[in-house]
Amino acid sequence: MTQATQSHTEITDALYLLATNEIDPLEEIYERFFRLCPEARDSMGHSDEPMRGRMLEQTFELLMDADLHGAESYFRWEITNHVSAYGVSANMYDAYFEAIGQVLAEALGEAWTASLNDAWRKQVADLLADVAQV
Repeated sequence: MTQATQSHTEITDALYLLATNEIDPLEEIYERFFRLCPEARDSMGHSDEPMRGRMLEQTFELLMDADLHGAESYFRWEITNHVSAYGVSANMYDAYFEAIGQVLAEALGEAWTASLNDAWRKQVADLLADVAQV
């Protein structure tokens, strides 16, 4: 198993555990995100819970599926669209992933292992490298 595959597997397992334990991190993730990046609150003021839920669902899909990454990927298309259509900045992605990671680590407690944290950091670094290319 490659390191990238291992990272995806660990993150998928963590998200599965979150779902199994019926933990809904949506509200806390967005509260944390807006604290880390106040400009995001201004640009997302129109979004409601269903829209934010869909965004988080797509983020989780992205974190679990390596095929969605890379130069010709869905993620790259989304970033380009968000920057051109909505004025999203790179620091918003950084804050968004940071908020998700913090909330998941707190929600999962001891299940958020050092190995999972490393997998998370690697995956986020890879995604932010894609963001930097736009």
